[in-house]
Parts: sequence; C-alpha cells; structure tokens
Amino acid sequence: MFSSCLTPLVRTRLILRTPRASQGRPFSRCTPLLSQSTIPVQVTGTGTGTVQSVAVKDKPYTFQADTYTALGGTDASPSPVAYALASLSSCNQVTGFVVARDHGIRLGKWKIKVDGVLPTAVLVGGAKEGNPNWESVRLEVRVQTDLNAKGEEEEGRFRYFVDEVERRCPITQLFKLSGVRFESVWVNEVL
Repeated sequence: MFSSCLTPLVRTRLILRTPRASQGRPFSRCTPLLSQSTIPVQVTGTGTGTVQSVAVKDKPYTFQADTYTALGGTDASPSPVAYALASLSSCNQVTGFVVARDHGIRLGKWKIKVDGVLPTAVLVGGAKEGNPNWESVRLEVRVQTDLNAKGEEEEGRFRYFVDEVERRCPITQLFKLSGVRFESVWVNEVL
C-alpha cells in the first residue's frame, strides 16, 4: 500500500493488486483535442417546495432533485448533496477515461464509492457560526487497468495515472479547493 499526504486536508492512498506480466509500454504524450477550449454548461431548475426539475441547456434530458424527509422533502428523488457526491464519482471515471486515452492505458470496470459527512448546524439549525460545507469526503476507486503493479516503476505509472485524474478532474478539484477534508483511495485491479 502506498500512502501520501498531499496537503493537511487531502490524502490519497493507492492499493496495488498483483497483475499479470508487465507489457513495458511507457505513457504516450497525446494532446487532447479540447485542451485549449472550454465546455459551456448551463442548467435551469424549476419547482415547488423541495422538489426541482433540472434541465441542461441543449440536452434532451432532465432530472429531478428532492431532499430527505427530515428536511421537509418527500425523498422521491436524490438530494442535491447526493448529486454532489455522484458527480464526484462519475467525474473521476470520465476524467480517468480521458487520461487513459491520452496515455494509451486500457481500462476495464470501475467501482467507485463516495462517503461524505455533512454537518447540519448551519443548514438545518441556522447556526450563525460554522460552515455548511462537507466536513469530510472519502473517495474509493477500484479500477481495472493494463498497468502492471509489480515493482516500483509500474507502481509509479499507476500513481501518475491517479495523480493526473485527480489533477484534471474539475469536481475533485472543487472538493479539494473548498477546504473539505478529502481522502481518496485508488485500487489498481488486473484487467
């Protein structure tokens, strides 16, 4: 197991599983097509009470948000805080796909679990002091790669992949830069 403290609030651990024999392929140096571009995103929401229908501009789909019954919702749809954690999960997978494509890494199945602790003193209780932000968020990623985790060099290649995903993932950066206590554990599994 590889453990590293990135900042006082951010930790990343890697767990490497015994893979098949090394293929000895170094990272490639591809430049993504959109590297100098931006992706404009606009969402609109309409609703009543705690239920909201959210639409993404120029997309054919909408999704619903609600909240927990303890907050006065009907719990008929995921809450905004559940969507926040879901966006962290899915954004890491999408960013991982992009990083892998850029560096010639083959990926298989992803399994991601995100745990968050959200204090309620400000949100629910209306406390004048405190912070309604997440207290802590823990991201656990298990991903199948063709990177050989046997030996220091191969371990470094997976570490580089993880570092690139976390550096390039906008939602990971949103959480890390918000001051939340953020921990991530990445497990490299045999493809």
